[in-house]
Amino acid sequence: MPRHQSTAAQRARQAQQRKTGGKYTVELRNTQAESRPGPFTLGQLLTACGTAPDWTGENPVVAPEWAPEMFVFTPLGGPVPYSAVLLLLGLLAPTSRSTELELESRNGFHSLIVACSGRRFELVLSQDDYVTERCRVPGCELSPVSAHSIPYCVLRHLAARSEDELVEMATGWGHAQREEFSAQNPAAVPLGEEGDQLIAAAVAQCAFFPVQAALIASAYERPDMVDVVYFGEQAVQVQHAMDTEYFRLMRVAAAARTRIHELAGGRCACGAALQIGAGPKVPPQFCSAACATAAGR
Repeated sequence: MPRHQSTAAQRARQAQQRKTGGKYTVELRNTQAESRPGPFTLGQLLTACGTAPDWTGENPVVAPEWAPEMFVFTPLGGPVPYSAVLLLLGLLAPTSRSTELELESRNGFHSLIVACSGRRFELVLSQDDYVTERCRVPGCELSPVSAHSIPYCVLRHLAARSEDELVEMATGWGHAQREEFSAQNPAAVPLGEEGDQLIAAAVAQCAFFPVQAALIASAYERPDMVDVVYFGEQAVQVQHAMDTEYFRLMRVAAAARTRIHELAGGRCACGAALQIGAGPKVPPQFCSAACATAAGR
C-alpha cells in the first residue's frame, strides 16, 4: 500500500512538472518573440537618425580611425552608421513616412538586411556610405539584375519567375533603355546583357515569345506602329533594328535551351532523351507536357 501511494504521488509530481515546464516553455518563447525587433516606420528611422546621440562603443570589426559614426536604433538590432541610414532613406524617398520596414537579418557589426515593400537592402556596418539593393527573394544575398526593372538575381531566382512577371520585367527594362538611349537615335537602343538574361529565364519558363515581344516593343515600338510613330529613313532604321534584335534574341534563346539540355545530362525527367523544340509551352528539360507534369508531382 505505501508503495502504491508513493507511486501515485510520484506520478502526480511528474504531471505537475510537465504542466509547469510547458507553461515555462510557452512563456520563454513569448519573451523571445517579444524581444525580437519588430517593424518600424520610415518616419521613426528618420527621427532617430536626426535625434539619437552618437554611439560611443568600440566597433569590433574596424579600427577606431576607420569606424563610421553610428547611433543605436533598436529595431535594427543595435548601432547603425548615420551615412548608411541616410542613403537608405534616399533610396526610399518616394515613399511616405508611414511606410513600414523590418529587419530581416543582422550579422553583428558586419552588415544587415532590411526589407521594405518587397524590396531588400543590405547595409554594411563597418564603413560609411554603403547600401546595396539585393534580390527580392528573402534570404538571398545576391544582387538583382537591375534594381529597378529586374529585381531578382540571375543565378538563382530570375528563371523561377512566372511568365507574367517576366513579361512585366521585360517591359520595364525595355522602357528604361528606351528612355535613356532613344533621344539621339531611336534605332540604337541596346537591350544589353540584362535583356539576354531575361530571354534565358523566359526559355526556362516556356515564355520566350511573349518576353521577346515585350522587350522589342518597349525598347523600340510595336511592329504595327513603326510607320505611325516614325517617318522615312528613321522608320526604316527602327524597323531594321527591331528585325535584327528579333533574330539575335532567337539565337540567345537557342543557346539557353542548349545550356539547359547540357545541365540535364541529355535526359529529361522521364528518362527519355531530350529533344530540342518539344513545344512552345513545354520547358526545355522535358520531352512533353506529360513528362513535365509527372516531374512536378
